[in-house]
Amino acid sequence: MKAVLQFIARRPWIFVVLAFVLLIGSWVALIYISAHHPTPEFKVPLPPHHP
Repeated sequence: MKAVLQFIARRPWIFVVLAFVLLIGSWVALIYISAHHPTPEFKVPLPPHHP
């Protein structure tokens, strides 16, 4: 465990890379979910026309 912390302490840019990976992964997950669960379509009744 100490070796991992030393590795990260010597390379702080890893947090930036991990943040981008997390962001891109969440985008991919949201796009995947939205593509497989489309919104239902329904007709909206028009209001009566008053002259």
